[in-house]
Amino acid sequence: MLTRIYFTCVSPLADERLYRSLYAAASEERRQKTDRYRFLKDRMLSLGTEGLLLYALGKAGRDYKAVSCRYGEHQKPYLSDADGFFFNFSHAGEYAMLAVSDAEVGCDVEKIRPVDPGLFARVLTTDEHAALTAAPKAERDALFFRYWVLKESCMKALGKGLLLDPRSFSLTLAPAIRASGAGVSGPLAFADGAFSDYRYAVCRFGEDIRIQTEIVPIEDITGGI
Repeated sequence: MLTRIYFTCVSPLADERLYRSLYAAASEERRQKTDRYRFLKDRMLSLGTEGLLLYALGKAGRDYKAVSCRYGEHQKPYLSDADGFFFNFSHAGEYAMLAVSDAEVGCDVEKIRPVDPGLFARVLTTDEHAALTAAPKAERDALFFRYWVLKESCMKALGKGLLLDPRSFSLTLAPAIRASGAGVSGPLAFADGAFSDYRYAVCRFGEDIRIQTEIVPIEDITGGI
């Protein structure tokens, strides 16, 4: 089965009509979570993630209203009444991301930006840090975020999130992406990519992974609910 990756730019939700349409379709739990955010940008990203879930469920022929969202021990979301439908959210900048697979899955997206070099040693293993500092200086921020989205997608697939020390496992990027170390158990398969000034990654349980990506206009989400 394909692991499907969906993105949407949430900026159009600044239009109150679009915002209210998606807000009305969201679950009560999502509305409460959205309302707790102080800034409009964060509220739009929160709604955007659930909007993608509505869209993906529709594409899969499932009725969103017939399933209920639950959260695991470390707040990883799942649908209690949708066997074989595993998903994970992320968001950054102006984009929300959703990954859907037939096995436990984690995803992450980040906007590439300047990074304080002091952060490298707090996130990366010795080998990863050495590979990063060996790269041309102009490429280090992008490479750091490649490592980071892969690590976070792995931590989320494992259901531990940031409770798992990112230095407890090491990534090799070539010839294939692999994770090894005391912090991970597998088998795990990875895929990653970039668009504009963003990096993203997905990790699923299994020996391999095939992905399909789709950028969904927010209007297509609100128009279909």
